[in-house]
Amino acid sequence: MYFGIGLSNNLPVLETCELIKLAEAQGIDYAWIADESPSPPYRDVFVAITSASLNTNKIKIGTGVCNPYTRHPAMLAVAVASLNEIAGSRIILGLGPGGSLSLAPLGMRMWYKPIRAIKESFKIIRGMFEGNKVNIEGELFKAINCKLGIDLKRKPQIYLAARGPQMLEIAGELADGVLLTAPLESIKFAIDMMKLGAEKSNRSVDEIDIANWLPFAVSEDAERARETVKRAVAVIVANSPEFVFENTNIKLKEVTEVRDALKEGVASAMKKVTSEMMEKFSVAGPPEDCLQIIKKFRDVGVSQIVLSLIGPNQKDTIKIIGEKIIPCLKF
Repeated sequence: MYFGIGLSNNLPVLETCELIKLAEAQGIDYAWIADESPSPPYRDVFVAITSASLNTNKIKIGTGVCNPYTRHPAMLAVAVASLNEIAGSRIILGLGPGGSLSLAPLGMRMWYKPIRAIKESFKIIRGMFEGNKVNIEGELFKAINCKLGIDLKRKPQIYLAARGPQMLEIAGELADGVLLTAPLESIKFAIDMMKLGAEKSNRSVDEIDIANWLPFAVSEDAERARETVKRAVAVIVANSPEFVFENTNIKLKEVTEVRDALKEGVASAMKKVTSEMMEKFSVAGPPEDCLQIIKKFRDVGVSQIVLSLIGPNQKDTIKIIGEKIIPCLKF
């Protein structure tokens, strides 16, 4: 199993860089950096990746995730290819349809034709990564004689953030990896949808890195750890499609209560988060409890667990991952 950390990118760039350096030293395989600008207090994802790339040697670093609305697909291709020049082919493009923090401040329509946007993005970006001159007159995006002036040693990987069946199928067909935020009970559904897409490309779903990104907090005080991730869990639950809750003990009525409360603010939504929601949408508690949760995800087909660092003492959290969790699960 591979291990990643998720970074919100709300710290000064050099602090984020230090966290990634430490993660590399602790044997963590991936660092995923959020792209939430221009909302405060988030930094530019490519500036953060540049800093981390120049100060590490082995860890893979990905955008978590960029969208094609605020950054044109051709510009994403150029940015990631340029970063791979200095990082030795370690930079991954995490791609998705975007969220309110990146789209709303620019007055952009939320999730406008997301399936079409992602398909056109793959066509442009893949074409450029393959060294082609790309000319596309898409429904949403145009590319006129777009070509990389960079000699790539290796084509950069593209991971797709996906939840719904259509997006999961696209991940199976086109992506090198998928970024999920899913409870244990939804993993089989996600893999089945990806298999449908993989068949279109005559490949096995086993060729795709299945990464599950969840809020993470570790402490011998289990209640304290769970309280740390409650804010993130509230937002995840409110933004998850209803099918995600199938086969769990979470009632749709409870989900609706979280969504309605979120309109009044995250603090109100947190009060509606149930213990079942905490269990299904986070990895939180003492190290041994966290270890058992991660093992369950591994056993149903997750090949990379992305532990989203939340709260203070993130350096200590990274050390615990490296010293108490990775040695028990690494293959």
